[in-house]
Amino acid sequence: MIWPAFPKRLQSALKALCCLAQSDDAMQSQNIAERIRVSTAETAKILQLLVWGGFVISRRGSKGGFHLAARADQITMGEVIDFFLSRHPQERQDEFAVMRVFEKTSAPCQKAFGKLTLRDLTSVRQAGRPKSKRAVTKARRSAKSGRKTGHTGRSKSR
Repeated sequence: MIWPAFPKRLQSALKALCCLAQSDDAMQSQNIAERIRVSTAETAKILQLLVWGGFVISRRGSKGGFHLAARADQITMGEVIDFFLSRHPQERQDEFAVMRVFEKTSAPCQKAFGKLTLRDLTSVRQAGRPKSKRAVTKARRSAKSGRKTGHTGRSKSR
């Protein structure tokens, strides 16, 4: 099956799962909504679907909230995507040559993305952040020294 452009609800669900994967404690839906920048009503619907799909557990009460139903390294993007897309099956369009080529060329990327776990995604996000002001300063100095020497990192052939 070709994954179409991810529906907005699926994008928000993936963000909510990453948010929960980064939290040590259960999170309230309002906090999740703020972090993923989605309305509280839409976040409640998304969390309900994630509970129904077995990805998230909810607990009522003053110490309640939402948390992952399994460890972050046990939940794959493919499982979440397949769950959401199974609710909205798409039409087969393989009678068009362009769709057959698209399916063939995008299959390896979809397969690789589908194997990624929540742990993989959250570690990439954290690795992309500078650790300290020192790291930012060092990166700026490195960039300036590259400009002074005329080295830009680009290939001369265009």
